[in-house]
Amino acid sequence: MSQIPSAGHTAVSVPAAVRGDPVAGNGGARVPKLQAAGLGMTFQRRADTVTVLRGLDFEVHEGEFVSIVGPSGCGKSTILNLAAGLLTPSAGRLAYDGKGVPQPNTRVGYVTQKDNLLPWRSVRKNISVALEIRKRPRDEIKERTAELVDLVGLQGFENAYPAQLSGGMRKRVTLARTLAYRPDMILADEPFGALDAQLRLVLQEELLRIWQHEKNTIVFITHDITEAIALSDRVLVFSKRPARVKVDCPIDLPRPRDLARVRTDPAFDRLYDRLWTELAEDIEAGDAL
Repeated sequence: MSQIPSAGHTAVSVPAAVRGDPVAGNGGARVPKLQAAGLGMTFQRRADTVTVLRGLDFEVHEGEFVSIVGPSGCGKSTILNLAAGLLTPSAGRLAYDGKGVPQPNTRVGYVTQKDNLLPWRSVRKNISVALEIRKRPRDEIKERTAELVDLVGLQGFENAYPAQLSGGMRKRVTLARTLAYRPDMILADEPFGALDAQLRLVLQEELLRIWQHEKNTIVFITHDITEAIALSDRVLVFSKRPARVKVDCPIDLPRPRDLARVRTDPAFDRLYDRLWTELAEDIEAGDAL
């Protein structure tokens, strides 16, 4: 177990990664997959300066599924954009495998709220687009695309176009496209937020199954505490902006998890109450979740 201090809070325990635990050459110290140290981010909006992050510290280790929850506007999506190399920190440091984040970071995959599928390309061609950009051999593209079609359960729809697919199927294509080039880390920005409850549960189950198969690290943004607990190894609670980590909460529910029944575990209510209490402080102060 390692100890990570949070601004204004006592140190919190962080469990070892679910799979894989990379070790540095000196003294056996673990190298985080993603590490924020004194991270700050400020945006200039016309005459106003908006500080979203200030003095933010956290770690994500290889193989972990870590969710981030917090009030709207606290910088959750900003973290993903920084990790993807789409933004440069205004202060402090964000490190990927112990080094500065490259721009762009081609070792991560990014799943946004919208699927952004190319309407003129079939399921198979949408999945393969990242491999084509990387100029991978034709046989490799064909093999990997077929593997992913099977993995996300789209057999028989390889030649369908996005307009012919349901919302859930489009999300599956998006996830397969993200996985195509085997990124080390998946950055997911509320990917299931617009789906109905039943479909959301199905795709949550699918995401966990794929995560266990592909062995990625996942950083998952959500407004839903229930979703965060059900999926994650740890949940980070961000404060209102400028954001800091209020709580780094290990999720001590056994895996594999039956997401339809995990909410009946007495530990689930305990975890929910703890996370909601922290969020409620900022909501009562006038912020909407």
